[in-house]
Amino acid sequence: MAPPAPQVVSEDKKHRRLLTTVITLNAVSAVLLLAAVGIGATLLFAKMNVKPHIEKRPPHESMPGPSFKIDDTVYNLGETNRYARAAMEIELDVEGMDEKIAAEFMDEVRTRLPWIRDLVIGHLSGKIYRDVATPDGKNQLKEELRVKINALLSRGQVREVMFTSFAVQ
Repeated sequence: MAPPAPQVVSEDKKHRRLLTTVITLNAVSAVLLLAAVGIGATLLFAKMNVKPHIEKRPPHESMPGPSFKIDDTVYNLGETNRYARAAMEIELDVEGMDEKIAAEFMDEVRTRLPWIRDLVIGHLSGKIYRDVATPDGKNQLKEELRVKINALLSRGQVREVMFTSFAVQ
């Protein structure tokens, strides 16, 4: 009779081969997993390092539009003995408008300037020193004024509100 030892050795070789295959597959899976985590982390950090835009509007690449001035004026803030002095330039967005429509829009803004001034006065009187003393506060104020002025207008939009002078005390 043949000794059973050769069958055991052949089964042992099968088990070792199976074990080697499983270990190899696990190692390859671990390497792929680490590569995926590394790529994901790189993309995540790259996305986190992108600074958000302050303005939700796209920056204009075209020439500046027509604008209207609001002269240097002193405004009472919403606190006792706190004032803001500001002069503004309101830039209109006439890009893509027909000349006739743009002229009508400019006439509308010219007609509504008293309402726009009143809106600015009312809006600033609800602000406190802390709201407008920082650069972020000024940017937020400009954006709020732009949105409110746009709500008054029917033929077009204000592209940007710019302070040509601004002081608070």
